[in-house]
Amino acid sequence: MQLPDFHRQIYALSWLVMSVLSGNAVAQSQVSGTPPLVLRSSSLLEEAFPQASRKELPTFLQSDSLNERTNQQTLLNGQVVLRRGELLLKADKVDYNQVSDLAKARGNVYINLSGNVYQGPALDLNLDAFEGFFTQPNYKLLKNSAYGSADRIDFIDEAHTVMHNANFTTCQRKPGPDWVPDWFFKGDKISIDTDRNTGLVEGASVRFKGVPILPVPEMEFPLNDERKSGLLPPNIGVDNIGGLEYTQPYYWNLAPNRDITFTPTYWSKRGVNLSTELRYLEGMPPLPPFQGVMRFDYMEKDSLRDDARRWGMNYAHTGLINPFVAGGGLTLNLNVNRVSDDNYWKDFSLSNSAGAQRLLSSDAGLTWTDGFVTTGIRAQKWQTLQDLANTSNRITPPFDRLPQLTARLQRYNLAGGFDFSVDGDFTRFSSARDIDCTTASANSSSKLFYNCAPNADRAVSLVQLSRPFVTPYGYVTPKMQVHSRSYQFDGGLKNTLFYDGHQGQTSASVTTPTFSLDAGMAFERSQRLFSRNWTQTLEPRIFYVNTPYRDQNYLPNYDSGSNAFNFASIFTENAFGGNDRISDSKLLTVGATSRFIDPETGAEGARFGLAQRLRMQEQKVVMPDDPTAKAGLSDILAGASLNLSRAWAVDSTVQYNPHTDNYLRRVVGGHYNPGSYRVINAAWRTENDESSNVVSKQLDLGWQWPLHDLWRGVDSDDGQGRGLGEGRWYSVARMNYDLVTKSAIQSIVGFEYDAGCWLSRTVIERLQIADGLARQRILFQLEFVGFSRAGFNALGSLRTNVPRYQPLRQPTMNPSRFGNYD
Repeated sequence: MQLPDFHRQIYALSWLVMSVLSGNAVAQSQVSGTPPLVLRSSSLLEEAFPQASRKELPTFLQSDSLNERTNQQTLLNGQVVLRRGELLLKADKVDYNQVSDLAKARGNVYINLSGNVYQGPALDLNLDAFEGFFTQPNYKLLKNSAYGSADRIDFIDEAHTVMHNANFTTCQRKPGPDWVPDWFFKGDKISIDTDRNTGLVEGASVRFKGVPILPVPEMEFPLNDERKSGLLPPNIGVDNIGGLEYTQPYYWNLAPNRDITFTPTYWSKRGVNLSTELRYLEGMPPLPPFQGVMRFDYMEKDSLRDDARRWGMNYAHTGLINPFVAGGGLTLNLNVNRVSDDNYWKDFSLSNSAGAQRLLSSDAGLTWTDGFVTTGIRAQKWQTLQDLANTSNRITPPFDRLPQLTARLQRYNLAGGFDFSVDGDFTRFSSARDIDCTTASANSSSKLFYNCAPNADRAVSLVQLSRPFVTPYGYVTPKMQVHSRSYQFDGGLKNTLFYDGHQGQTSASVTTPTFSLDAGMAFERSQRLFSRNWTQTLEPRIFYVNTPYRDQNYLPNYDSGSNAFNFASIFTENAFGGNDRISDSKLLTVGATSRFIDPETGAEGARFGLAQRLRMQEQKVVMPDDPTAKAGLSDILAGASLNLSRAWAVDSTVQYNPHTDNYLRRVVGGHYNPGSYRVINAAWRTENDESSNVVSKQLDLGWQWPLHDLWRGVDSDDGQGRGLGEGRWYSVARMNYDLVTKSAIQSIVGFEYDAGCWLSRTVIERLQIADGLARQRILFQLEFVGFSRAGFNALGSLRTNVPRYQPLRQPTMNPSRFGNYD
C-alpha cells in the first residue's frame, strides 16, 4: 500500500510544480476553495526500518522457476532475486523454508545489506533474524569503502558480523592479475558492528608493501569519523632534547557530550609523561548549558632535570549556572594554568599548541546580567616563569587581582535619543615583588622602579553620556565622560625618585573629564574597473577629543599600557588601555575610507584608508620611560586591502613619519589561493624607532602546493576533501625569519604523498625558544585511509601552524544505503 501512496505523492507534487510555473495554482485554489496540497512524509527512504515493523515487511521473490514442494518448502532456480527491507539476495538457487524462515542460497550468492555487499558460493541465512553464515565470501563495506575476503562470515544479526581468517584494505583494485594492495591486514577474527560503526580485529598484523610493519593483537577501529572508545594510533618522533618519543593515546568516549583521553609518552632521554584531557559539554534545555576542557600532565621523574617531578595543568570552564537569578543569568568562568617549575616553558614548549608561555594566568569569575545591569566578581593570580639560565631575560611578575569587583549599568536610546552607561571597578592588587627596589630606584631611567609599586586597593568609576545623530548619509556623536579613581597604598609610596613630593603618601585620587565628538559621512557612486561594475564609497571621518591634564605620572601602574597606533586606536579618547593612565589630549583626527563593493553580491573587493592626528598641545601623561608626545601632526596611518579576485588577497598597513621620511611600522600580507590544496601565504613586518633604526624586520612565509604542477600534471577530481588524485606529492611549509638577527624564529617544512588508500607525511619542526635554545623534531606519519594512522602527529602540526592548510582527507557525511542501492 505504501508504493501507490508514494506514486500519488509524486503525481501531486508534479502537478503542483507545473501549476505554479504556469501561474494557475493560486487562482485555481481560490476559485475551487479546496485546501492547498500538503506533502506527507514516507518511510520508503528511511535509512533503517523501525524494529517493530520489520516482521511486517513483505518478501518479494523472483526466479526463472519456482517449485513449492510442500506448503512450507519453496525451491527457486535460475537468477533468483529475493528482497526484504534493506536486504537484497541474489543466487543461482535458493531453498526457502517458510516455517524456520531459513534460506539456503547456492551458486554466485550476492547480498546487498544497507549498501554492504557480500559475495560467495554458499549462504545459510534466517531472513527475519538475519542470522546465518557465508562460506568463502568476498565483502565490501559502504561506510569506508573497505573490502576483503574471509574463510567464513557469521551474521549474528543485521548490525553484527564476524569474519574468520579475513583480510581488510581500502586500496581499490587495479587492473592486472598480479596486483596486490599496498596495505592490508589479515586477522584471525574481524568483528563488525554497524550500530556503533566500529570494527574489532584480533590476532592480526598490518602489511605495507608486502612487509609486516605493525602487529595488532587486538584493536578497535572506526568505520566512519564518529568518536569511538579505544586505543588511538601511536605517535613516534624524535626531537633534539627528549630524544626518541613514543606516545600511545587511549580515547574513552564517556557519552555523546563527554570524553577523556589518556596519553602516556615515553622519551628516551627523559622518562615517562602521562597526559590526561577531559572534555565536556553539558546542559540541555531547560537546564543551563556549560562546557569545559581540563588537561593535566604528570612526569614522576624527569632525567633532563635531575629526576625532578614535573607537572602542568590547564583547565577552562564556562557556562550558565542559573538563567533565573533575580531576573538575570548567572555565569561561571574558570581558567586555571599552573606548572611545576620555571623551566617548564623550555622543556614542554612543543607539547603545547600555545607554544612557549611564561606568564600563566589563573582566574575565576562569576557574572550576573539582565541585559541592562552587569555585575561580576573575579579573582586572578599569575605564575611567572623566569629564565634561570639568563638573568637578563627576566620578566616582571604582574599584579594579582584578589579580588576584582565590577558593575555596569547601560541604557540605550533613552528619552531624547541619549545613550548612558556607568562602570564601576574595585580591585585589590597584590604581588610579591622579587626585585631590589633600592637598587632600582638608583636608576632614574629604569622601568624596574615602577615594579616596586606597593600593593594597593583601587576604586574606579566611569560615567559616559552620548547622543548619536544618525541619518542615511552620515552621523554625529557628541560624548561626555568622567573617569574617577582612588588608591589606598599599603605602607605608602616609599621611593623618593619618581615619587618626589609624594613619598609616604598612602592614598591618591584623580578625576578626569573628557569630551569627544565623532562624525562621519558616506558617499556612493557607480564605477567600472577591471571590466566589472562596482559601487565605490567615500567615507570621511573626523574625531575630536579634549581631556584636561591631571598629574598621574607619579602614580604606580598596575594595569595600563600604551595602545598600538592603528585604525582602531586612532579614533579613541584615551592613548592608554587600563585605568591607571588617562591621557591629557586636545587633538583632532581626520581620516577617510574608500571601498569598492560588488553591487550584486555585496562583497568588498577593495578598501583604502588614510588617517592623521593633529595634536594641539603637548601630552604630558605618559607611561614609564616614555617621552612626552609633542604637539603637531602625528604620523600618517595608511592601509589597503584588495580582494579583486577569488584567488588573490592583499592587506597592508603603514605608519609613516613625513618629517623624518621614516616608516615606523609596515605590515604587508596576503595570500594566493587559486584552488584546492594550492595556497601561498606571505607577510612582511618591519618596525623602526624614531631615529630610523631598525628594531624588527620579519618575513613570514607559508604554503601548501602540489608538486605535480612542476611537470604540468593534471588534477584528478575525486570529490571535495579527497585530494587531487593518487600518486601526488605536496609541499607544505611555514617559515618565520628574523632578518635583523638573521635567524629563523619558527620553521616547519614537510612533504605529503597521496597514494589513494594511504598517505605519508614527513615534517621537520624548529622553534626558537630563547637565545641559544631551539627545539627541533622530526615527525613521520603513515595514514592508512579508512583504518588508522601510525607515526607522529604530523597532521596536527600542519593544521596548527600552516594558515589555510587543507588536509588531504577531510571528514565526510556518512554515506546513505541508497548510494549503493541495487
